Amino acid sequence: MFLAAIAAAVLQSAPAPTPCTYDREAMLALSPQAFDQDMEGGWRPLGNRRECRDTAVELLAAYRKARWRDMTSDQLHTNYWHEGQVRAALGQTDHAVRLLLAGVSPDPIGDGKADYAIGTVAFLLKDRAALQAARDRLSAIPPPEGFEEGAAEFKARYGRELSWPLNLDVLDGFLACFDKPYDEAYSRDCRP
Repeated sequence: MFLAAIAAAVLQSAPAPTPCTYDREAMLALSPQAFDQDMEGGWRPLGNRRECRDTAVELLAAYRKARWRDMTSDQLHTNYWHEGQVRAALGQTDHAVRLLLAGVSPDPIGDGKADYAIGTVAFLLKDRAALQAARDRLSAIPPPEGFEEGAAEFKARYGRELSWPLNLDVLDGFLACFDKPYDEAYSRDCRP
C-alpha cells in the first residue's frame, strides 16, 4: 500500500506531456529517411505546430549533429534546408538565410533547387528583383527525363498533383504575398 501511494504521488507530480514533447532517443535513432520524410513521425509533426517550432529546430540541429555521418550529402543539405524553413517561419531571418544556403547542394544538377533557394532567400531579404529573377530562371528549366511517370506515382501515393518545375508555385506565392511574413507567404493561400 505504501509503495502504491508513493507511485501515485510520483505520477501526479510528473509534468504532463505537452504537444511538443518527444522521445529524443527514439528520434535520434531514426534513419535519415524516416526522420525527414515520415510526415507523421520524425521532426515534421513538431515543425507543423506553431507552438512547437522552437523544439523542431532544436531537434533538426541535434539530429544533424548526432547523425551526419549516416546521412547522404542530399540528406544533410535537406536537414539544413528544413531547419532554415522553420527558422524563417519563426522570423529568425539571419539564421534562416545561412541555413537555407547551406541546404543547397553544390552539385549543379539542373533540378532548380539552387534557384528555389535563391528565390527564397531573396524573399526573406525583401529583394523583389532577385526573387523575380530566380523565379524566371526556375520556370525555364526543362523537366527531367521520366518526370511524368514520377509525378503519376507521386499522385497515386499522396493524392496530390506534382507539377514542373518543382517549387515554382512557392516562388509565385512569395511574389503574390511579398509583403507578408514567410509563414503566410509560403502557405497555399498565396500560391496560384
